[in-house]
Amino acid sequence: MSDLALSGLATGNDYDAIIDKLVALEQQPILRYQDQISELESVKGAWRDVNSRLKNLENKLTDLKLPSTFNSRTATSSNDSAVTATANSDAIAAKYKVEVNSVALAQRVAGFDMVDSDQELGSFDSSLPAETTVKINGEDIVLKNTDTLKDVVNTINDSESGVQASIVDNHLVLESEETGLDNEMTFSDSNGVLETLGIIDSGGAVVNELQAASDAEITINGIDNITSSSNEFSEAVSGMTFTVNPAAELNSTANISVARDDGKAVTAVQAFVDQYNSIADFLDTKTDYDKDTKKAGILQGDSTANMLQTRLREFATNSIKEGGKYNNLMSIGIEIDRQGEMTLDSDKFKEALAESPEEVTSLFTADADEEGYDGMATRMDSYIDKLLQTNTGVIPSRIDMYDEQIEDLNDDITEVQDRVEMVRERYTAQFADMEEAISNMQSQQSWMMSQLASLNNTSGMSSAS
Repeated sequence: MSDLALSGLATGNDYDAIIDKLVALEQQPILRYQDQISELESVKGAWRDVNSRLKNLENKLTDLKLPSTFNSRTATSSNDSAVTATANSDAIAAKYKVEVNSVALAQRVAGFDMVDSDQELGSFDSSLPAETTVKINGEDIVLKNTDTLKDVVNTINDSESGVQASIVDNHLVLESEETGLDNEMTFSDSNGVLETLGIIDSGGAVVNELQAASDAEITINGIDNITSSSNEFSEAVSGMTFTVNPAAELNSTANISVARDDGKAVTAVQAFVDQYNSIADFLDTKTDYDKDTKKAGILQGDSTANMLQTRLREFATNSIKEGGKYNNLMSIGIEIDRQGEMTLDSDKFKEALAESPEEVTSLFTADADEEGYDGMATRMDSYIDKLLQTNTGVIPSRIDMYDEQIEDLNDDITEVQDRVEMVRERYTAQFADMEEAISNMQSQQSWMMSQLASLNNTSGMSSAS
């Protein structure tokens, strides 16, 4: 059973070719398994795509579940250099005249000219202790007599005192991080370090105030004395935030107009429409039969895919509530044609939103516990969420099922490959035995022929004599 035996020297046969053909028959199941795996991968890929598209659709529904999407407001200013404004969904459509009486400023103080910012504090005052603690805004700041002005700045900036320190022309400059009278800086120093730096005098009073802290003050529609420690006013008018430009001129004015902003709602609805069409078109392609190519979509006949198509269309076309002028999506400009494509008539939608904003909003956002029915976004989002839930959702479970089937088929392929190798070894052994037997038989035949030839020669010689 050596390699020589399989060379076919005795019989002249190509045993390797014969064995390959015999083994090829044993390998037929592998080709079938591979075809099945390829088909399962295609189906699984299609469902992964559906899963991804549904997640995107769910994201679009998130905005449609929020009343603020449909009640958006926009605020415009006639003078941005004086006052700007923002409005949320609680703001009412109105006009406001805002006058700037003062702006909010942060307190800023400066110390003495220390000549050299790299010089140690102890060189300015030899009586300073090796280490001392000062308080800025009640925060302990530990300074050393070996610290330079740069070290002082770094220590203050690393603290949580709410003060920003810097060096300008060898002067220590301290500025409150927050504007307003409530954020004036406080200092306490029992060892004279801040006095040496020129921040406070021996009585604790600030020596050189470059800028005093101040609150912002505005007048809105004639109502004055409206103040804020910052340049923002978020409590003066419900749903409105007015922002004073820090560089605004005193007594400058701005006219603020607040109006509905349907752009946010239109954008959100259009995003939903586009994503709905994305998944509807994909499902239609994968479940359809192409008469020209005579090929069926990978999901044709799939009951889950057919159910999904039907359910999504029902959510978009069924009546959402009983009665009222606006009780379904079609009534506000959202329609689905015979081919299953959804479209948005933005003009019709904006007209409906302007005429009955609460009713239109409820078509998307309503909750059965509060309004007796669920809005479209609420219904569809709940359905999709159940489909996509990990472990329990229909689609993740189906993808897992395909993974398990593919794994089982790969195990089957491994088993067939192992069996094929055993068959190859058996055929190799059998042909080797046969080749050896034939070789032995041929050797015996040669010996016998030589013996017969020898006898013939002997007989011939006897007759001649």
